[in-house]
Amino acid sequence: MSDMLLKASMRLAHFPTVLSRRLREVRRQMNEEGDRGDNPIVTVILWVAGIGIAITIVAALVALGTRASTKVDNVDLGD
Repeated sequence: MSDMLLKASMRLAHFPTVLSRRLREVRRQMNEEGDRGDNPIVTVILWVAGIGIAITIVAALVALGTRASTKVDNVDLGD
């Protein structure tokens, strides 16, 4: 068995222990410190508003590009 395969299998076998330890630490920290005050509803509202604004900006740019393209198409370059 190659050395790299052995190391990978050892890390994979150790992963549940590390994950369990980290989850215990997070639970302990949550119990000690309590809620951080993040409100998921406000976060969702802000994300939706941001995405809506971004879509509006893109739509406006596409509309302006289309309008400018039609004006440029009608220009006679004298070919």
